[in-house]
Amino acid sequence: MKLLIADKLPASHADKLRGIVGEVEYDPDVTADLLPSRMRGVDILIVRGTKVSAECIEESDSLELIVRAGSGTENIDINAASSRGVYVANCPDRNSAAVAELTLGFLLAVDRRLTEQDAALKKGLWNKAEFSRADGLKGKTFGVVGTGAIGREVIKRAKALDMPIVAWSRSLTTEKAEQLGVSRAISLDELIMRCDIISLHVAFTDQTKHLISAERIAKLKPGAIILNTSRGAVIENAALAEALKNGRVRAGLDVYEKEPAEGTGDFDDALNGVPNWVGTHHVGASTTQAQVATADETVRIIKNYLETGNVENCVNFAKETPAIYELVVRHYDKIGVLTRILGDLREAGINVHEVHNIIFEGAKAAVARIQLDTPPPKSTLEIMARRKDEIIQIRLVRLQEKP
Repeated sequence: MKLLIADKLPASHADKLRGIVGEVEYDPDVTADLLPSRMRGVDILIVRGTKVSAECIEESDSLELIVRAGSGTENIDINAASSRGVYVANCPDRNSAAVAELTLGFLLAVDRRLTEQDAALKKGLWNKAEFSRADGLKGKTFGVVGTGAIGREVIKRAKALDMPIVAWSRSLTTEKAEQLGVSRAISLDELIMRCDIISLHVAFTDQTKHLISAERIAKLKPGAIILNTSRGAVIENAALAEALKNGRVRAGLDVYEKEPAEGTGDFDDALNGVPNWVGTHHVGASTTQAQVATADETVRIIKNYLETGNVENCVNFAKETPAIYELVVRHYDKIGVLTRILGDLREAGINVHEVHNIIFEGAKAAVARIQLDTPPPKSTLEIMARRKDEIIQIRLVRLQEKP
């Protein structure tokens, strides 16, 4: 078994992996362009920000598992991995506190213009009259978009600043909002209209691309602050740049729609030269605490996979199969019984989507639940049922219709 670590990982964790996996290659400086040429013989791949392209997956001859040492997986071609049966796992929630801390740091920096004041002082300029004009945060309405692990950590910290909090997510219910101690917005547009500060904590999907669109930016309160520590493409960047330019809004941003592919490079963005925002280099999760916690989880996922075959935090299992029928077979726990059942289905030209076989107490009998996209013909079921020394009972169940 060979493991390639294609991003930075604490040395202590690389050593732990050497004690778990047969062969470990550590190359944190490999680029996305060169990674495909390194994939021959690699069984497990660890990345953080390095892009794992379809070419990279296709060039591999033994790849089983990709672990993203972080939460999002948009740098990995999930479709290519799924088509090759390669597991993709991530390490969610391990960096939540770090991202929440940066989010609140942005809020204070924007309101008190900390970076502008710092830059002026370092140029030898003193302008107390200019920088004394800050709104203050107490009593401002703070809006949280997305109430996953990071959103909840931000809510906890925002309460300490004595701000009423409004939250929205597609899954947030009134009961959950009460538990969080926040007011629930019925829609994102309602939240935008009510709040002085908008903080974004959603995953990047087709549904969240440009969630904060030009139309929604136009609805922001004059002087509103928008904070983004999720993913850059959640905001329509050009529209935000225009709103910042004319002073309608202010922003704190850690992520951008177009970021350099590597750790260093030119930042070519519509925000270049635009005032009224504070920015960092997509470092929300980059604290020692968060990186150690994420590395711990990475090691745990790989160790568990090698010991049990289970992939925790796998993101590319199908949420549901195309199966419409389930064949329930109670059978004696003997060698070859399942092989013959599956052979019967193959002879009938029926594709099997999922198989779950559970042993009864005493290991004398078992029940196999086999999901199918078409029903077996009566003749196939009769062939199975005739094997009385193997089959106890066969029942075909039509699953609930899928929408």
